[in-house]
Amino acid sequence: MESRSVIFLERPILNAPDMVVALSGWADAAQVATGTVAYLARKLEANRFAEVNPDEFYNFPELRPTVTIENGVIASLRLPRANFFYWKAGLSGHDLILVHGVEPHHYWQRFSDLILDIADIMGVRRIYTLGGLYDRVPHTLPPRISGVVNNRELTAVLEEFGIVPIGYQGPASFHSMLLMECARLEKEAISLWGHTPFYIRMEANPMVCLALAGKLSEMLGLEVDLEELKQASEYLREMLDRLLAENKELALYVKKLEKEYLSQPAPSSERAEDAERIIKEVEDFLRQQRDRGEGMAG
Repeated sequence: MESRSVIFLERPILNAPDMVVALSGWADAAQVATGTVAYLARKLEANRFAEVNPDEFYNFPELRPTVTIENGVIASLRLPRANFFYWKAGLSGHDLILVHGVEPHHYWQRFSDLILDIADIMGVRRIYTLGGLYDRVPHTLPPRISGVVNNRELTAVLEEFGIVPIGYQGPASFHSMLLMECARLEKEAISLWGHTPFYIRMEANPMVCLALAGKLSEMLGLEVDLEELKQASEYLREMLDRLLAENKELALYVKKLEKEYLSQPAPSSERAEDAERIIKEVEDFLRQQRDRGEGMAG
């Protein structure tokens, strides 16, 4: 595919790869989707082989590029874009393509076509998308992973891996466009969503990233070191447990969420009436820990 919309840095020969897509924006609460893909790309030492030209897809006044100026001299300008990485499994299995970027503001159909064109060129067998949403779930229980598929046969895959099927009607993300286009082309697609506690507003929530990375690795038969995410998750859990020990009201509220979680396997869209207050209490506490030098590394 020759197009000014896609810049190829390399054209690798891959063995029936799977493709995993994560885009920041509305469908990436707590950056758990892009955080997971960024972690996998780093741990697997994946190689960047293509990027999407951002000019036609992004509204720069809304999502401004970032500039670096050193001693009065402009050094670099970074534009929002989508990057494609590949990893070769060798003799151990199927290769992998990771897509990390920003959900487009314009021309979703065109953007979807570009992803699917690259998938076709590289011989992708199945596409996965990752998303994140805030939910009434506690941090004290395993993060919930829910899923959407683009054909009924794939619901068996969700069941096999213990993924909760989503029931939803409302505003859509780019994931929905991509899944529908995959269905039109008879290409299998699965969307995995990590549910992050609504009261933890932090970048790349390690608990949910760990759950997403673990579930995805299990589905792909991928061996990847998740130790950093495990350690970060344990540290965050320790900080939050310390907060619960100091704030009995919040501790009781988390107990309520635990009961809801265990009694309602399906995702809940209900929002707590006092959500803003709870969010602020948790944010203030975590900020105090950072100010004391107890913040998480990375």
